[in-house]
Amino acid sequence: MTTQPLAGSVALVTGAGRARGIGRAIALCLARAGADVAVSDLARPAPHLDLAGVGVGDNPDELEATAELVRKIGRRSVAVPMDISDAAGVGAGVASVAESLGPVTILVNNAGTAVGTAPFDEVDDAAWETSLRVNVLGPIGVIRAVLPGMRAARTGAIVNVASTLGLAALPEYGAYVVSKHAVVGLTRLLSQELAPSGIRVNAVAPGYVVTDMGLAEQAMVAQSSGVTIDEAAESIAGSIPIGRLGVPDDVAEAVTWLAGPASTFINGAVLPVHGGQVPGFS
Repeated sequence: MTTQPLAGSVALVTGAGRARGIGRAIALCLARAGADVAVSDLARPAPHLDLAGVGVGDNPDELEATAELVRKIGRRSVAVPMDISDAAGVGAGVASVAESLGPVTILVNNAGTAVGTAPFDEVDDAAWETSLRVNVLGPIGVIRAVLPGMRAARTGAIVNVASTLGLAALPEYGAYVVSKHAVVGLTRLLSQELAPSGIRVNAVAPGYVVTDMGLAEQAMVAQSSGVTIDEAAESIAGSIPIGRLGVPDDVAEAVTWLAGPASTFINGAVLPVHGGQVPGFS
């Protein structure tokens, strides 16, 4: 059995511009499986998308560093600054990937925002619009941009990064819950529409994962609960049957499997990556 099941594939991973992020882990895992990988992120400051002071893919050097790590694995890679909420920019970015690496045959919609994570009454219209524009319309735009190439090749794998809060709900997660439920709905819709073209669409639903954004979430939990961040992390880990928080590679391995030939009869699935924790169903 080949150790590089994705050899010959060209992948695009959005939201891959953070050193300690799920996007970078996914890009490297796909590369180890043999894919050439284009990585994208904002690569510019966007304070309106920050969570608890943590920037979202705002450093162009970190985006290029992800691409360089892919190259060190021995695969081709390009870093493409791209705002997924800008349809024209997405089209140009996908076109540049195709020019550099070839048509995209694997798309991982990882970019997103936690703007609107607040009690329902405190989420204003601007936060709702930002959450839906980035978390829902963003993936829609990227999918639209890669579809012509996938249809021409009669093959493709799209993996959307949703959340356990796209399957269940917790209070005070506001627009985030609603937008991630929409990602799950989008996944299921497109799995039906695109399958005749040879394109599979699935999603992963991560739980608590230790990333920069995950640490910001722990800080929010600590503040709301009146405990330290370490105590908040210990409490969260204690609620997970496996007994630990997730790490980016946990999600990356699941995404890579869904993108590869071992899962060719998997379509429309939403794979929880949460250690057995099911928030909102207690």
